[in-house]
Amino acid sequence: MIRFLILALLAIIALAPAAAQSPEAALTLQHDGGVVTASWNADETQILSATERGQVQVWSAEEGELLLEISHGGNPITHAIWLQDGAAILSADESGLVLLSSAEDGAMQMSWQLEGMPIALTPNAAQTALLTLTREGAGAILSLSDGARRFDFAAPAEASGAVFSADESQVRAWTEAGQVHAWDVASGDEVVYSLPGRGMLLGLAWSADDSRVLAWYTSGAVNVYKTDGASVSGRAISGVRHSSFVQRAIWSSDESLVMSWAGDDTVHIWSVAGGRSQQVLRHEDWVIGARWDPAETRVLSWSHIYVYLWDSETQWQRFRHRNLARGAIWNSAATQVMSWSWDGTVRVWDV
Repeated sequence: MIRFLILALLAIIALAPAAAQSPEAALTLQHDGGVVTASWNADETQILSATERGQVQVWSAEEGELLLEISHGGNPITHAIWLQDGAAILSADESGLVLLSSAEDGAMQMSWQLEGMPIALTPNAAQTALLTLTREGAGAILSLSDGARRFDFAAPAEASGAVFSADESQVRAWTEAGQVHAWDVASGDEVVYSLPGRGMLLGLAWSADDSRVLAWYTSGAVNVYKTDGASVSGRAISGVRHSSFVQRAIWSSDESLVMSWAGDDTVHIWSVAGGRSQQVLRHEDWVIGARWDPAETRVLSWSHIYVYLWDSETQWQRFRHRNLARGAIWNSAATQVMSWSWDGTVRVWDV
């Protein structure tokens, strides 16, 4: 009897780790080095990935076959995105080299050398121009049609991000001190204004009509301000506070909600009208990123080595990497999640 109990106990111990394991990925793409970004093309038949070792790669989304490689000479990739409905690939590395390449054969179509490592690399809505900003504060708008430099601007060296205005008549950069620098693209005129929030500013996101701006800070504050593009109107009109630095915040599609995540191990979903959290998703470590599904009914988040799926405040699935998760996205039907990690893999999970 004792022997039977011992054998039963050993069987339970042996099975316990298997029961606690993450589900198997439907597809695993192994890379040489940590993966810094990944995305599907428009019809989700191919996957674009990029690594810290200077490789940009295209894979079959069905078979996992490597279809194409674009080399940046070993320089860590900072950005890699699809353009022209998947016909072209835009990539950049820490040396400041930016390439526009054919997605069919990898042939270089255009190239630019920026003054330093890019921290912003954003196409305009029509994908005819590219906004760039480097760590040194060198900013430019580059033509994606003929490669010409359409506009140059000098941001403070401490600038930490840049975006187009909604109508693309302005480019805006901001600093950790809370200053916003905005340049009129036609005239080159610059206006500078400050946000009233306290603490180091970590990021900004304007509303679709540019009438409000979302700001997040090292203090844990996430605030919404009214703005006219040349100033901010007084105090915050809404906001919540995390208990640690805020990693990022995003608007919902109708801009009635904000989702923010932070070093306090939480994701908060909160009402802009009321400034109160409606859902709090609690993790075991600080949250690196989060996304709504296309219907904005479920949430995908990643923290430490895990990728989480949430329905309301209930965690209904968790996927595991062997090293820190770097990012994750939903597919268009919200039936799969793709995640990438410093473990050198891109993984696609059925949900």
